Amino acid sequence: MEVDDIEKDDVNDGPALEDEQGLSTHEKGLLKMRNQIDLMEKASLEPSKWIMQGEVDASRRPKNSALEVDLDFEHNVRPAPVITEEVTASLEEMIKKRIAEGHFDDVEKPSTLPYKVPKQQKEMDEFKEKTGIAPATLAISDELKNEANDLFKRICLKLDALSHFHFAPKPVIEDMSIQVNIPALAMEEVAPVAVSDAAMLAPEEVFEGKGDIKEDVELTQAERKRRRANKKRRYADSLILLGM
Repeated sequence: MEVDDIEKDDVNDGPALEDEQGLSTHEKGLLKMRNQIDLMEKASLEPSKWIMQGEVDASRRPKNSALEVDLDFEHNVRPAPVITEEVTASLEEMIKKRIAEGHFDDVEKPSTLPYKVPKQQKEMDEFKEKTGIAPATLAISDELKNEANDLFKRICLKLDALSHFHFAPKPVIEDMSIQVNIPALAMEEVAPVAVSDAAMLAPEEVFEGKGDIKEDVELTQAERKRRRANKKRRYADSLILLGM
């Protein structure tokens, strides 16, 4: 309830308070204050007017009730200028001046950038892998195991050097291993110093034959033609040598 209503109620209650002649001034003030408190409590319990409820749509207020109240609206848009003769003349002068000077503020089209990266065509490998996944996985796991063992040895060496009272020698860490693919008999063979390597070769190692000798029945058609052509060539060479 508004303050004006409370003041009106106080004016109406004035004659009733003045009729009570037996009360002192202090008691009259207390009685007046109690009446004001009752009125304020009653006003707080009653539903407030739609004006005091914040944002209210048409369904929550009486019809045409907004016409009776002075409402303030916030406009985010700049109000349109009032078109007068002076405004029109200034615009015409500005347009003529810019046309004469060739000064135009046209909107330039922005350069359009590709919003998507062009996809790169990947070459498909049509050949099947000869090796499976297992050998590659085992090779990677072996490398990781060797690296882990090397790191563990180095950590143990540092911990031993920190915790032991006596000097601990460094362990043997295999950084590189050389493997000689030579038979054990060849390494242990003892030969005379004066004998050359050529004299120790077998006949098959010195002279390579033309292969296994086949019978006529075992030859294929291509081999028969090749043998016949070789015979004709040797016969022609012999005739040339004899001068015939």
